[in-house]
Amino acid sequence: MTPSQETDAASRFETLFDQLPDPVVEFQHDEDGDPVIVNANAAFRDVFAPVDSVVGLPLNELIVPADRRDEAETFDARTADGKSNSAVIERATATGRRKFLYRGVPVGDDRGFAIYADVTEKLQQERHLDVLQRVLRHNLRNDVNVITGEVERALASVETDETRAALRSIEETANGLTQLCTEAQTIRRVLGEPPAVEPVALDAVLDSVSKDCLRRFAQATISVDCPDDLMVEADSRLRIAVDGLVDNAIRHNPSSLPKVTLTASTLPDETVELTVADNGAGIPESEQRVVTSDETITPLSHGSGLGLWLVKWVTESYGGSLAIDTPDDGGSIVRIRLSQAGD
Repeated sequence: MTPSQETDAASRFETLFDQLPDPVVEFQHDEDGDPVIVNANAAFRDVFAPVDSVVGLPLNELIVPADRRDEAETFDARTADGKSNSAVIERATATGRRKFLYRGVPVGDDRGFAIYADVTEKLQQERHLDVLQRVLRHNLRNDVNVITGEVERALASVETDETRAALRSIEETANGLTQLCTEAQTIRRVLGEPPAVEPVALDAVLDSVSKDCLRRFAQATISVDCPDDLMVEADSRLRIAVDGLVDNAIRHNPSSLPKVTLTASTLPDETVELTVADNGAGIPESEQRVVTSDETITPLSHGSGLGLWLVKWVTESYGGSLAIDTPDDGGSIVRIRLSQAGD
């Protein structure tokens, strides 16, 4: 690179550095290992120290609260060892303490960059939603228990088939609300953490799901066809997703003898296709479109539950895909494509 090109590159970097919307600071460790500010962009000065220049100031003394100094020193030691940092932290700003997603990047010679993305409102919102969902789940379960209890009492003394059918419909609807609440809780728990994808033995997952579901539904028949030791790129959430598919295929099956077939095979492109086929009433086409496409969810097309959404989101987190077929002879076939893993 010529001197002119180096000058142009430095100029472009300086422009990018100063225009970044998140606070960014460049620092260098002094003889005691403490970070001293070498450069800071406009966003850093606006958030932490609304002055013309912060160059030469000790970074920790400027933004780290006294009760967070040990944490900051740990980050400094990692930077000095050439290691990156990433954590949600709390720092002192010009308007009070705020929470940030902090990322520290060493660049050699005891220098480094620190980037601070303010996540205060996001974390507060997540906390509020968590409280709201917990209260709603608790109250919904209690109310449904009251409804089903009263329905059972009424069924014991009802005299007409018409009234009995109406009460059974109420009971079924109440149980559906409980199931929906359970699915929502599962989704929040399962998708709350990023995937830790690794090789997973698919045959072991399918065998485990089959045994558990047969314990819950003794009247069902579940068959598994999967090559031994077929490995896919997934994690522990795959079992939860497959269990949900099989559970729903049996639970919502009007047949007196529900049947589910789990089949796994390797495709020519070295991906793995897992199919879950049943002899039920079939998944409505409107629900299929909502789950498998980008169709807008409206009051007229919202699907009957959250189970398929869980499968879709888990599958996509692995880089896979979900498809649904409705054969002419009835039932449903859910197809999951996953990447094949090495031994």
